[in-house]
Parts: sequence; structure tokens; C-alpha cells
Amino acid sequence: MPTPIAVVATDAATRDRLATLIPGDGFDVTTCEPANLPTTMPGLFLVALPGLETPEEQLIERLRSDDATANIPIIIASSLPMVQLQSVPYASDWTIAIVEEPVNPQILAETMGFLLNPS
Repeated sequence: MPTPIAVVATDAATRDRLATLIPGDGFDVTTCEPANLPTTMPGLFLVALPGLETPEEQLIERLRSDDATANIPIIIASSLPMVQLQSVPYASDWTIAIVEEPVNPQILAETMGFLLNPS
């Protein structure tokens, strides 16, 4: 059974671009805006983070504060400086990884593999 992946971004072009970078084998990709998540939670979120204090960051904080979604892995795709990204409270969570924009498909695939199979 394919692992459901939700690609989240306010910008439709960004959602579509990131969705095309996800390997085709073994994943069922859905795209959505931060305010309109799928009714069934995915196995992993790929969130485009254009800045802090954005709907995307608020979504990450909301996912981490809810017991029902706190352990769903999240990959953050962002061009923000790494020092800025590492300063947010959720950055040290083992279920969150950061990939730099522009996203390298190989790094994304490896990061997905690590978060989905951490052992």
C-alpha cells in the first residue's frame, strides 16, 4: 500500500513543483493549502516554508501541538537561512527534517526514506 504524502503550500505552483519531485514508487501524493488539509492524515507532510509567521509555519506548530498529529514526519522545504530555521522551537524534533530550496530530488528521496524508516 502506498504511503500517503501531503504536499502543503499556499502557492499552487510551489505545491505542484514539489509534488513532481516525490518518487513515483510507493507514494500517494496529495497537494493542499495549509488551511485545507486532507481529511485522512498522511504518513508524511512536505511543507514549503516561504517565511516565518506564515500559514505554513502556523500549520507546523499546530501539527506538533496536537497529539493526533505530533508524530507525523514533516519535511520543510525552504530557502530561509538554516540558522533562522534552526531557531524555531520545533526544529529539534526528530520527526522534522529541512531540505534547502531549490530541492534536490535525491536529497528529498533520502530524507523521506530516513523519516519514514528511522531504524
